[in-house]
Formats: sequence, C-alpha cells, structure tokens
Amino acid sequence: MSHFYPVTRIRACEQLLLDAQTEPDQLMRQAAHAVAVAAAAMLDDSTSGPVLLLVGAGGNGGDALYAGAELLATTSVDAVLLGRDGRVHPQALAAFKQQGGRLLSDLPTYPSSYPLIIDGVLGIGGHGGISTDLQEWLGTVHSRDTRILSVDVPSGVNADTGALPTQSGYVIADVTVTFGGLRPAHGLSASCGEVLLADIGLKKSSLAANLLKDDAGSPARWTARALTSDHRQWPEPLTSVAPLAYRHSLEPGPDEDKYSGGVLGVCAGSSAYPGAAVLATAAAVRATSSMVRYVGSQKLEVVRALPEVVISDSVAETGRVQAWVVGPGRGTGAAARRELEELLHRPEPLLIDADALSILADNTSMRTILRNRRGITLLTPHAGEFRRLSAALDTSIPDPSSDRIGAVLALARDLSCDVLLKGRHTVITTGEDVITVDAGSSWAATPGSGDVLAGIIGAWLARSAARTESGAVPLAVQIHATAAWLAAQTPDGPAPTSAFRIAEAVPQATARITSA
Repeated sequence: MSHFYPVTRIRACEQLLLDAQTEPDQLMRQAAHAVAVAAAAMLDDSTSGPVLLLVGAGGNGGDALYAGAELLATTSVDAVLLGRDGRVHPQALAAFKQQGGRLLSDLPTYPSSYPLIIDGVLGIGGHGGISTDLQEWLGTVHSRDTRILSVDVPSGVNADTGALPTQSGYVIADVTVTFGGLRPAHGLSASCGEVLLADIGLKKSSLAANLLKDDAGSPARWTARALTSDHRQWPEPLTSVAPLAYRHSLEPGPDEDKYSGGVLGVCAGSSAYPGAAVLATAAAVRATSSMVRYVGSQKLEVVRALPEVVISDSVAETGRVQAWVVGPGRGTGAAARRELEELLHRPEPLLIDADALSILADNTSMRTILRNRRGITLLTPHAGEFRRLSAALDTSIPDPSSDRIGAVLALARDLSCDVLLKGRHTVITTGEDVITVDAGSSWAATPGSGDVLAGIIGAWLARSAARTESGAVPLAVQIHATAAWLAAQTPDGPAPTSAFRIAEAVPQATARITSA
C-alpha cells in the first residue's frame, strides 16, 4: 500500500530538487532512467523490435527522449514529435539524436512493428487530452501485440482526480511509471494500467521528504492494488503498488470457539432474488472463521447450500451478532423498510448495500436516523446507486466520473458514515481518511459479484469487532478482487466467470493476500 499526494505537493517537492541540481536536466535524466528501466523490462516479454516515442512539448517529452537515448544502446528507437508548433525539449532531443535516434515525420502506418510505445505527450501539467487523430491511431494499437508505457500519467488523464477528458482523447497504458510519489489518478484510473513508482531523490532530500511527510499526516490518503497485472518483480529503482498487508494469523487460537472470530448477521435475498441470499452467505462463510446467521424468507435455500449457517425469521429473533449486512436482493417493500430501520437503531457495525441503499435514497427520516447513528455504518454503492442516493440529498455531491474521491468524501460527510464506492477502482472513506483499491482486473464485473463482496466485508467486520483489528474493509475488497481473478483462470487461460465461482475462490484468495 502506498501514499498518494496532490499534484501541487509533488510539484513543490520536485522544485526543491530542481533548485539543488548540480548539472542541467539532472532530475529529468534520473526520471528518464527509470522510464528506460521499465521499458527494458517490458521488452523482455516481447519479440525484438524498435521502440516508438510519442513526444510532447513538456517535461514528459523530455523524459521520453532521454529514456530513448538510453535504450538506443540495446535497441532501435524512433520518435514522433507531437508538441504544438513543433515545440520539444531541446537538450533531450539533442541527446536522442546524438545516440542515433530516428525522427519520424508522422505516426507510422504500421504500429504493430513496435512492441513498445512510450507515451510522453502530456504530463501532470497537461490540459485537455490528445488529438482525435492520435486517439484513433492508438485505438488500432490496442488490437495488436503492442504495449504502451506512460510517463507520469497517461496523456489526457487528470492526475488529481483520474477523470478522463470529455471533448478529446486519452491514452490507455499497460504500465505507468511515475516519480517520487503517487498521484490520486494512479489509484483511480484503469488507464494507468500497472503503476510503478521510482524514487528520483525525494526521499534523499530532507526538505522534500519533510514536505511529503507533512502531507502524509491526517487525513491519510492511501492506495493499494489487489494483484499486479503480470505478477512480475520489477528491477530497481522501480516498485509496484502493493496490496494492503495483513500480519495476523487466520487460524483460531487453541482456546477459541465458534464465536471468537465474530458473528455476522445477513439480511439478504427475497422470493424475487433468492440467489442474493446464497451468494452473500456463501462468501461470508468462506471469508473467515466467523459464525454466520441468516435472517429471512430464503432460510431453507441457504441452509441447503450452506448447512453451517444458523437461520432465523427476523432480526429480533436472531441471537448474538457482532456485525450486520443488509440489502442484497432484499427488496424495498414495507417489511424491508422496517428491517432497515430496526438495524439502524442497533449498535453493531452495519453494512448497507443494494436495495437498502434505495430505501435510504427514498426516505428522509431513515437518513436522519443514519446521521444520528453511533455505531459503524458502511454504505457500499456502485456508481448508479451512488448517484441515486446523492441526488436525494440537499448537499451538492460531485459526480463519481469527474471526482471519485471528492464524491465519496462529500457523501460520507453528509450522511455521517463510511462509504465504499464499488468498481474496478474502489474508493473507501470514513469522511476523512481515504483508501483506494485497484482490483488489478475487471473479472468481478458479473451479476451477483456485489452480493459476494458484501458477504466478505461483513465477515471481516464481524471479525474486526470481535478482535479490535483495523483495515478489515480494504482487506476484504482485495480478497474479493483476487477471488474474481482466480475464478476466471482455467488451464487454457482466463475465461468469463460467475459470482458463485468468485465466492468459491475466497479461501484461496484469502491465503494469497494474507500470506504475501
């Protein structure tokens, strides 16, 4: 797990290093070396062939050219200058030419002849996106065996929010290499691909290190990745964004019993959506040693599939519980509304998902109860549910597509609860601290996957309540993402999976995450 920083803070740190340079472009050459190392590692996986540089007018273009000059020692490198009015970093261009680099007058007709393209068009200071012509040309690249390495952030991606331009194009990278510290986009945008961080001296500079340390205080901003895209070990000075570590043993102690790991109550499923009950409870049973109790009309279906689950007809009739999940496939009728209100008045940690979120969106008095609730409450909407809920509030909430972190923070503060915005890049906040989790794949985008996630998180909330451990929610998100990836693997390669297969993969995913 890595800390991320706003662009202004990274710029301030870099300026300190620029002021301390002992020779021209010293910092840029350090960054370019990291780009060259990443490029060489990516070429190890490809057939031999030239590298193509897409060179903009600013510092990213200079990084690309200096990196290209270094790569020319082992392979041929071509460059296309894409800066407005032909602008380019002159010293970097001279170094590239001196080493034998070739300039092209236009984008090549056959991009498949380049196993690797380095994107140095726009950096963190670039505005707007890339041209339509370049966007269309890059569209042909992704249908071939050509990989893209972006410098700092993929061109066109907003470094502070991860938002994509609406009136122009952007680059979709396989790998992004950045320097000194991560930006929010690195934990929010799938366009970044796998993110690599290179230290270019910020940690060695006491002034720069202190600037980063000051920003790393409260509130905290962290990002984690459930799994790396190709499970490689990158050479120095590169490090990839790592999962959130878990250092506790999952094996019950010699004096523990079925209650020691926490007890989860699950209020999910209905006659219209019986599968939600089975999926949520199956995931919870497989996530931890916590005891699972199911409440609702699908109790016989649940116990047939999962005989270890204890069943009851209502929340009031359920025995000892240390955390609750409510909402998946539950419906929004009068009974579901009464059940949610009853749970909101209870003290245990409460995860509210799916239909229960719709009830909140439609019920002002229920939201008032939520705001006054003292127990931990976690809302787990996807983007559509998030928009419906935020539209019901008097507060102006940013749209997740334009400011994912700002949107989640605003909703959490308005409703006085924790919020988890689901997606390939999950954002979790208490209203102050923020953790983003990149799933590393999109195999979880399948019906019922959210029910599985609710069960996993619920089980970990119950365990956390019983053992007073921290980090349960982001850890559960990582396990879910890893389970989705595992569920898609076959002896012949990856293939579409399903929610129940994801639930079945939870134990293996748990072992992989907690044993790392």
